Amino acid sequence: MSSQLNPALRAPRPAAPANAANAPPASSPHLVTANEAAATLRFGPFPITECQQFPPAAGPQCWVYLTLNAEIALSLEGNPTLQALIRSPRARLSIDGQWLWWALRRKYPQQPLRKLAGSDLIGDLAAHCARHGQRLLLLGSTPLANGGAVQRLRQRCPGLQVAGFAPSAYQPGHASEQAVLAQSLAAIAAWGPQYVVLGLGATREQRFAQALATGLDGRVQGLLCFGGAIDLASGQVRRAPALWQRTGLEGLWRVLAQPARLGRLLRVLRILPRLARGDY
Repeated sequence: MSSQLNPALRAPRPAAPANAANAPPASSPHLVTANEAAATLRFGPFPITECQQFPPAAGPQCWVYLTLNAEIALSLEGNPTLQALIRSPRARLSIDGQWLWWALRRKYPQQPLRKLAGSDLIGDLAAHCARHGQRLLLLGSTPLANGGAVQRLRQRCPGLQVAGFAPSAYQPGHASEQAVLAQSLAAIAAWGPQYVVLGLGATREQRFAQALATGLDGRVQGLLCFGGAIDLASGQVRRAPALWQRTGLEGLWRVLAQPARLGRLLRVLRILPRLARGDY
């Protein structure tokens, strides 16, 4: 598979409105700071910093947004990249997964807590960018799905400045990964986005975020590790109906639609005894 650079990446940057210098800065609502939430709301070693609103506030550093589900929670022990990310001041974590949301509602009954899933937040982010004249880059998935997501988000959010980059196939830890990282940095530099959605699969996008974030300080507000959200936004993969989501059966829905995911679901079921014991 070859890399696909969305044609929009080569388009000239639109001129700023004449009154832009006098316009008040756009605000990014953020009810709970990372330090406040880390002291009060945790799922095991994971500090849940994003409990209510989205996107996080801009800061001097490019933050890294992770949506925590059972699969990611179970991967922590053997994933040094994830371990480093959640200890970093760049980390912004929300709950993505009905089972974990139920568990934290039981642990923190007085704390306001929304389930903020990447598959929902990609649309919210596009709307935010359209309202505030900010740029969005979708980095990941296949060229077909990436292009489809770009077009559908443009239709959904008139005026949205969004482009896509679908990297070529690569092997983590090999020279091909470094080549794709360089291509991705070039795509980011060409488009100049405020936000970059990563859709490479959990472990790969965590590696990307760790490698890219420092070099994007002062240029990009946030990298968002959203897994399969680009595929869902493209319409190529259908989201589970709301009832299945609310009853914690979204994983089963995905298996019925994609039987190859059965092994992943069976591995994730290992978290249920831990949740039942309150071991989090």
